[in-house]
Amino acid sequence: MMDWDEGTEELRDYRTVSRGSRSDIWFNQNKNRIRNAAMGKGAPRDYELALEWAVRANRVQTINQLNLQTFCDDHLGIDCSGFVTNYLIACGKRNYTDNAVRNTGAASYFQANRAVNDPNTIQQGDLLVWMDGNSVRRSPGHVAVVDSYVNQSVAGGNMRVVEATGSRHARPKLLSSMYAIERIIDPGRGVPAMILEVRRHGTSGSRVAVMRV
Repeated sequence: MMDWDEGTEELRDYRTVSRGSRSDIWFNQNKNRIRNAAMGKGAPRDYELALEWAVRANRVQTINQLNLQTFCDDHLGIDCSGFVTNYLIACGKRNYTDNAVRNTGAASYFQANRAVNDPNTIQQGDLLVWMDGNSVRRSPGHVAVVDSYVNQSVAGGNMRVVEATGSRHARPKLLSSMYAIERIIDPGRGVPAMILEVRRHGTSGSRVAVMRV
């Protein structure tokens, strides 16, 4: 389970989604996948099972589209590394296991030997890993997927990026946004990989490294 403190919103949502009886055969057959979704790490099928369990356990009292969507909005989400890991699974670049989806954090995607160090070669499917200065960001980190890239200055941005947040109050929780690359820092002299300074969501200064998996 994620390292959530007692009383936090994340822990309350996890318990709401994943609480079940040891005597319930259906729950015990599917509890690991339900817990993956409750952690914000699941594959699409995991979220289907978590929602089915909410219905079976009477956590959604009246079954209709609005109430099901409200339960999802209030208690379920996918965080950035959960989204990226499942994206790679869907692309055939990772194998689905409970351990892979639960324990692959954003910072783990930074590997200097997988860095893209030439901006001319950035391509769809590359990953952006957030940096603090010249080091990978941790606690929390962030990771996203490049959807498209144009190696030139374009009004509104030149890189489309897809990213997720597990925040309960985020609407939407999956974003497709245009980034603008404002500065390129080449590797060397303490810089382990090419770092891009980007403007995202209207704010400059985010630092990202580009990884290819």
